[in-house]
Amino acid sequence: MRGALRWLMLAAALACIAYGVSRGEQAEVLQKAAAICLECIGIG
Repeated sequence: MRGALRWLMLAAALACIAYGVSRGEQAEVLQKAAAICLECIGIG
């Protein structure tokens, strides 16, 4: 049972990642991450 739950959670995570990539959200996430990082070190 425990092993099946792990595989189910892995499949759900991969499905969510694939959905986000298909919508082009990785570029938006990278842009926000860069902005936050630049704010933390005081450049942005």
